[in-house]
Amino acid sequence: MYPSLVLSAALVAPAAPLPRDTAPNTTGPAPRVLALKADASGQIRVIGSTPVKVTVTNTHFVIETVVVNGKQVQKQVQKQVEQDVVTSQYTNRALGEFGAKFLTADGTPLTPDEAAARIKNGATVLASADGKPVAKTWLQAAAPGTVVMVAEGLAHVQLQYGIGGALPTTAGPRLAMLGADSSGKVLTACTSQPLGTDGAYYGDVMFDGGGRAFRGGRVYYGGFNQNTDAKVVVKPLADVKFDAFDLNGKLVPRSEALKRLAAGGTVLVAGDNQVPDETYLKGFREDVLVLVGPELVLPIPPIDQTKKKDPAPEPKAVPAAPGGAVRPLPAVVKPGVIMRAPAVGAAAPAPAVEKK
Repeated sequence: MYPSLVLSAALVAPAAPLPRDTAPNTTGPAPRVLALKADASGQIRVIGSTPVKVTVTNTHFVIETVVVNGKQVQKQVQKQVEQDVVTSQYTNRALGEFGAKFLTADGTPLTPDEAAARIKNGATVLASADGKPVAKTWLQAAAPGTVVMVAEGLAHVQLQYGIGGALPTTAGPRLAMLGADSSGKVLTACTSQPLGTDGAYYGDVMFDGGGRAFRGGRVYYGGFNQNTDAKVVVKPLADVKFDAFDLNGKLVPRSEALKRLAAGGTVLVAGDNQVPDETYLKGFREDVLVLVGPELVLPIPPIDQTKKKDPAPEPKAVPAAPGGAVRPLPAVVKPGVIMRAPAVGAAAPAPAVEKK
C-alpha cells in the first residue's frame, strides 16, 4: 500500500514546477544540454558539426532556341546560377579552448580545472546558447551541482554521438518550458515535417504489469534525419504524438504528463526521437519529465552566411510627353451644339434667313 501511495504522489507532482507566468517572462534562450566525458587521453573535447547556410555558384547547361541565318536552331548554352545550400562545419575543440567561464547551477564559481574534474567521468553540462549568463529560471530544473558553461560558439553545434568511447549514444535533448495558456491547453513547439513516424519501439525494453517501460538498453522509435525545409509550428501538446518518461526511463502515463505540465514546468525534449543517453540526464532534478516524439524534434537552424542579394532597382521615372505639361480643363465648360444629320433621302433644311 505504501509504495503505491508514493508512486501516485510522484506522478501527480508537477514536473520541475515553475510559476505559471515564468515561461513568457524568461530572459535569454534555453542553454544547450551537453553530455561530456574525458577521452582515452584524458582530454574533454566538444566534437560535433555546425550547419551553415552559404551561397554557391553552380554551372548549368541549358538548350536554347536561337536564330542563325534566319533559321531557328537549338544550341547548348552555359549559365552560372547562384544557389543557397546548407553545409556542415566540423568542430573538435578541447574544453579549455573555448575560454569559458564555469559555475554550478546554484551559482558557485568554478575554475576550469574544477569544472574538468566534475566532468571527466561523464556529466551533464549546460552551455550558454548566446555567450551570456544562463537565466536562473532555466537552471531551476538542474541539480545544484550541475556544471554551467558560459562561452561563445555553442549555439548551433550538434554534438557527435556514437557507440563507446567518450561520445554520447544519442543526440542531445533540448530544454523547454511548458504550461497552460488562458484556455487551459499546454502548447509546445513542433516541426512541420516530422520524420521517422512509424511509432514503433526498438531496442531492449521491458514492461511491468502497469504498462510502464523500463530502459534496459535504449528506448527509441527508430532512425531520424533532419529536414532542412521544415519549420517550427506551435500546437497543443494533447494533439502531438509523444511518450513521457522520468529520468530513470520509466514510462509516465500520457494523461498524468499533461496534467503535470498544465501547472507549468521545464521538460527535456529528446533530440533524435530516442530517450536521451543517461549522461544527458544526470544533471537534472528527478522530477523533470523527458518527452519523446517525432513531432517534437525541431529543425536545426543553420548559421546564415549567404551572399546578400542586391536590392531590386527602383523604377525609373517616365519622362513627360513633348509639349510641356498638359493644361487642366477649365472650371466651367460651355455646352456644345449638337448637329443632327438629316435622314437618308430627306432634303437638307434650307439655310436660315437673317432678318434685317
